[in-house]
Amino acid sequence: MKPVSEVTALVFDHGLFMPLALELAKEYDRVLYYTPWERGFPTVNDCILGDGFDGIERCNDFWPILDEIDLFVFPDIQHAGLQLYLESIGKPVWGSHAADSIEIKREKFLGLLKSLGLPCPEWVPIDGLTALRDHLKDKKDKFIKISRFRGSMETWHWRSWEADESRLDQLAVDLGPAKEQIRFLVFEPIDAEIEVGYDGYCIDGQFPKLGIQGYEAKDRGFLCRIQQYDQLPRHVQEVNAKFGPELAKYRYRNFWSTEIRVTDEGEGIFIDPCCRCPSPSTEAQLSIYGNTPEIVWHGAHGELIEPVPRALFSASAALTVKDDRKLWLSEVFPKELDEFLYFLRACRIGDATVFPASEENGPEIGWLSVGGNTPTEAVEKLIELSKQVPDGVEVHTETIADLIKQIDTAQEQGVRFSKDMPSPGIVAES
Repeated sequence: MKPVSEVTALVFDHGLFMPLALELAKEYDRVLYYTPWERGFPTVNDCILGDGFDGIERCNDFWPILDEIDLFVFPDIQHAGLQLYLESIGKPVWGSHAADSIEIKREKFLGLLKSLGLPCPEWVPIDGLTALRDHLKDKKDKFIKISRFRGSMETWHWRSWEADESRLDQLAVDLGPAKEQIRFLVFEPIDAEIEVGYDGYCIDGQFPKLGIQGYEAKDRGFLCRIQQYDQLPRHVQEVNAKFGPELAKYRYRNFWSTEIRVTDEGEGIFIDPCCRCPSPSTEAQLSIYGNTPEIVWHGAHGELIEPVPRALFSASAALTVKDDRKLWLSEVFPKELDEFLYFLRACRIGDATVFPASEENGPEIGWLSVGGNTPTEAVEKLIELSKQVPDGVEVHTETIADLIKQIDTAQEQGVRFSKDMPSPGIVAES
């Protein structure tokens, strides 16, 4: 096996995990970055992602240079067939392979929970939007999901007919004539104040001896620590123990993340698997791990390498803008922030970080993520660095206060995190 300093890698992404490519470039000889762009009328917007950043090269066609590539990295789901083909011709692959179906196919995941003897959330299947309307007319407080097509509909909370009938009207427009072809899954709410989970990686069913325990404010903030695997919450260990053998069947070699709701009775209900790089915990792991290039290179060969921490804790806050993301956006960030910024769907032109126009864009443009040896150190550093972000970009440090409260509640119930917790007022004081 080559040393990492001689590796040429191609990262096959959809634009969300370019920070992983930049991290690999710190040690690999060459890192190519590819995002799917091919269609009858291609656009500059799709072909420019990853261009201009130091250390990585935008690649629009890897087939002519296939022999030069030592490693293929698939941080996201999809493309299982390509991964399996590349392995069949001897190329090491870091990816989920066909195990991505555990995330993509929700009913498969729910069936696995049952067959593995794990608690399963209460749910009912509903075929078609008309049937969904009829089902929800007298219902309150449900969660609506579909399989596979997250771009068409993300999970959302049904409050009541009075509050959310218009959401069904919008779905009828968004789904058009296919609205009756969609199978909806309607979930009962889970009464739980605590959500725990695993953030790390899995190599052929094996997990490293160190793992990430984190708390997330959905799409806005993340506070986590690295700790010994056997000290992670018992529900996290139980879920991994059950799913490890399943992942091994697929030769799973990728990041792995779980979301587990813990009820007041102490039951842990696994609600969502993430068979890819999770966000924002990937950004947090990149700020904590000091040897990601070795983890990925050896992991693609089926060898589990332990993480080497360069920090014990990480604090992350989302970067968002109010501008219309359907237009191109340019921002100039201080170079002092480079090592702490993790961008989504971006390129660099001159000194500006540029975010191409896309119908897929939301307000999020990336994350500010920093490490520290205590949660107080990480949070204080995050708040201080956030003051250097240019006007027009919002850093959601306000969510850290809520995360601190969540952690305090969890610790009162026996879920260990740290004795050195900052006060929730640390954000307001700043």
